[in-house]
Amino acid sequence: MAEIVAEECRVFKNGRRKHYGFGNFFNEVFFPEGYPDTVSKDYLGYQIFDTIQAFCSSVNGTIATQSIMQGLGVGEEATTALAATMTWVLKDGVGMIGRIVFAWAQGSDLDCDLKRWRLRADILNDVAMFLDVCSPSFGHYFVYIVCLSALLKAVVGIAGVGTRPAIIQHQARRNNIGDVAAKDSSQETLVNLAALMTSLFLMPLLNRSPWYSWTAFFLLAFIHIFANYCAVRALSMETFNQSRFHLAVNNFFSSGYTFVPSVGTVNSREPVIFSLFRPWKLEIGSRIPKQHLTGDEYQALRSLYDKEVYSLYVNDLGGKIYIFLSQTATQEDVMRAAFEGELVAYRLGARKGYPQLDLMRQARLDLDDLFARFQKLAQAEGWDFSCNYFGVKEWRVTWRNPPISTDHVTIM
Repeated sequence: MAEIVAEECRVFKNGRRKHYGFGNFFNEVFFPEGYPDTVSKDYLGYQIFDTIQAFCSSVNGTIATQSIMQGLGVGEEATTALAATMTWVLKDGVGMIGRIVFAWAQGSDLDCDLKRWRLRADILNDVAMFLDVCSPSFGHYFVYIVCLSALLKAVVGIAGVGTRPAIIQHQARRNNIGDVAAKDSSQETLVNLAALMTSLFLMPLLNRSPWYSWTAFFLLAFIHIFANYCAVRALSMETFNQSRFHLAVNNFFSSGYTFVPSVGTVNSREPVIFSLFRPWKLEIGSRIPKQHLTGDEYQALRSLYDKEVYSLYVNDLGGKIYIFLSQTATQEDVMRAAFEGELVAYRLGARKGYPQLDLMRQARLDLDDLFARFQKLAQAEGWDFSCNYFGVKEWRVTWRNPPISTDHVTIM
């Protein structure tokens, strides 16, 4: 009886009959355990296009590296090892500084808008490699060109590192983030190995004529960008960033508060090249704008949001709606505040000339019912409210009464 049980455990795994062979071995080595049940539905589509783009990028990288070596004077008697080494070190140093600066400037925004950043990064990667290929032709400007290329590659590297965790978290469905990340690394290594073998065969052929190299480079660059576009389009994120939230909420408003589009529909409409046009932009968790609130504006906001852990402030001149958060604001409060911000923005556009304060008061009265209805419909469509990627800043406010004689007040 024990032998039968052991045999059953060996033959069946995760409720499926286990077949032994090369295909099964390949899946176990390069796909997360339990695939496809343990990953998101868009996993395979994304990984296919990601594999294609990685292959093209790796081969083009070899072409670019050969050009850099040519620019450094490899194979020429007049070139010294010291000069080549100093140029290489300078190029790497510029890239390191670029990574630090870009991570400081944009690090907090990468996972909030990961689709556009991944596509931007890969376009910049092709531009950087184009500069590398061109660099030997510019003589004395060679060092400047390869340093500029290193700066662009620094952006590419940080954008890739910054956006990948959010994608892996999205793909992992059984608390298997480590497994998904490890298998993604294995897939990338296999692709790079295949690209290496291809490059070893291809490079002697391309060296016969510069036209061969340029044709191959531009063809691979085109496939690389197209595959990246398809890859980010294949992603179907169930969590909200500001673009997806705006699209979903505005569909809800325009339908008469009866319909929320599906996850797939909103993701297909999310822009991945240019920013989504919005008459009013939400600034969540931000500090007070440079122009301070007047005492009257302060008192009006205080009366509207006296019992809330957040407050809204409409800046007509900047086209922004500021959402100030208190220290006790939770994820649910942030979602609710963002919904109210979108509601106010929608009604500002639909009711032009309507007194702004009256409009905000009416939005406050309608908020509880509309947000509950939106949340119910959205969750039925598969939207996840447990977290968001709104790009919430870390400023928090504490309301305090201003002196009676003060014309302006700053929220501390």
